[in-house]
Amino acid sequence: MAVKFSEDEVHQYLMTKGGLEDLVEDAPELERQVHTTEPLDTPDDEGGISFELWRIIKARVLTKLLTMHRTIRYGEFIGSKIKLPVDKTTPMELDILGQHEDGLFILELKVERSAERNAFSELFGYSNYIASMFALSGHKDIVNVLVANLDNKITRHAFLYDLMISDRNIIVYTPHFTDDTIDSLRLVLHVPTDEDFQHFANQLLSHDAMSCVVCSFDDLADWIDSKEDGGSLNEYTKEHLTAVSNYAAQLMEAEHLHGFCYVRKPWAEIPRHYRNSLVMCALNPFRAAGIERSNAITEQLAPEYRSTFFEFPEFGFDSRLTALAKRVIKDCLEHDTKSELELPLWSAMVVSLLEVVTTHNFAFRPTGMLREAYVSQLNALYAREARSGSAEDISILKINEITNWLRAWQFMEMCGFTNPNDPDESNNKPDQSD
Repeated sequence: MAVKFSEDEVHQYLMTKGGLEDLVEDAPELERQVHTTEPLDTPDDEGGISFELWRIIKARVLTKLLTMHRTIRYGEFIGSKIKLPVDKTTPMELDILGQHEDGLFILELKVERSAERNAFSELFGYSNYIASMFALSGHKDIVNVLVANLDNKITRHAFLYDLMISDRNIIVYTPHFTDDTIDSLRLVLHVPTDEDFQHFANQLLSHDAMSCVVCSFDDLADWIDSKEDGGSLNEYTKEHLTAVSNYAAQLMEAEHLHGFCYVRKPWAEIPRHYRNSLVMCALNPFRAAGIERSNAITEQLAPEYRSTFFEFPEFGFDSRLTALAKRVIKDCLEHDTKSELELPLWSAMVVSLLEVVTTHNFAFRPTGMLREAYVSQLNALYAREARSGSAEDISILKINEITNWLRAWQFMEMCGFTNPNDPDESNNKPDQSD
């Protein structure tokens, strides 16, 4: 039933309840989906295992939503229409401040459709203001609650983006009235549809959306060399280069980059000037702009600026990733280590014979959303093995698989990072010696 009450009337009614417990509906379907025992992957036509990445992403999001739902619905309101002074300008006004067993939450009320578009910006503005009161508090320390009807596709995708890419703790309840009285108000948890998840996965996770930086450098006597024993690198070289990759992943996580890094070292008989390379890849958001939303902006720009609207920030992101690679070399290796930077196309690099066959690739470290998806896929693999009792060629210790480059390459292939219909790609299988 359409909302027939003003925002102030709904606000006042919420405050008389003192919390959300009497208003929030149960979410049995969400409970069922989170606790389902159905596998996330299925046998393919060739006897192997295939999976759809959007299902992995969906499983992570639903678990996160259920965790927030179980605590927020039992929280209590501790403040109403709280004014937040901003310099000498008109103060912002926070609709409702609440607390639950895990901390604080901010509730923004937008029952009118016309106000829906500004809902997230206002909500996060209030949340950031409160968070700034506590030194070193993060963007996940306060839960953001929005009560609104997400009628616009753009708004629904923005919610999913903030939930996953920005990794905010945000939950949305839609208001429903069963009759003409305000007492009939019920708040229903908004759960993204399968279509939303499919759109999200298809738009973001592809070769073309990735920026790649390769930073190459020389061996360092007594620490890093190219000696091989039976075709494998010596342990101290792998140990030190793995530490470099670990540090690179930490910096990528600190920058909220969604991607991965690893170390590439050519076989001893392959001639290359620089014998070591740190490969850093990250999802470039400016290569994955939503057409529906971006067109609404670019149509209002002068023709000469429509292409640069994407190009400038895209190149800026590449520069940001390049600066991060330079910092890793500066912080980790010998003082004033000389290095060479390249920005190859990841779509070409991942299927190159020289890159995936004639090199030692190791110390794979996923970050951000890609880490979440990759680890979820591995957990599904282990769960399937436990159910079937099969003897899959995987390590008992899961961390060995999380950092295994070959396993990661297979994951990227399953994600659609390679074209299964291209006969040339079927021959480019990676070196399995590492």
